[in-house]
Amino acid sequence: MLFKSDDLVETVMEKPRGGNGSMQCKFVFKADSAPAGSSFQMVSNMTLQPGCSMGYHKHPDNEELYVFLSGEGTFTDDGGATVRVGPGDTTLTLKGQSHGIENTGSVPLKFLAAIVKG
Repeated sequence: MLFKSDDLVETVMEKPRGGNGSMQCKFVFKADSAPAGSSFQMVSNMTLQPGCSMGYHKHPDNEELYVFLSGEGTFTDDGGATVRVGPGDTTLTLKGQSHGIENTGSVPLKFLAAIVKG
């Protein structure tokens, strides 16, 4: 199954999950358009501008994976610990866990996000 970049649905989320600023999203698909039979609920290319963040939030019914492509930021894990992230790093938030992300760098923080059923 191929999803062409020209077909991605672009949107801007203001104060995502209670965070600061805005986040640009290029959705491959969301829950309402996920392929039938897939465990994936959402796949998107995300961009946080410097100083912007996605607020700390819980995943009660699903899991989320981030793969960082460029830029640098701070990831807050389920226990509240913060770690620096950058290109090539991957984070996984399991069902019932919480997380957040902030762009602490000087260039856009770009990452792939995927949510699957928990």
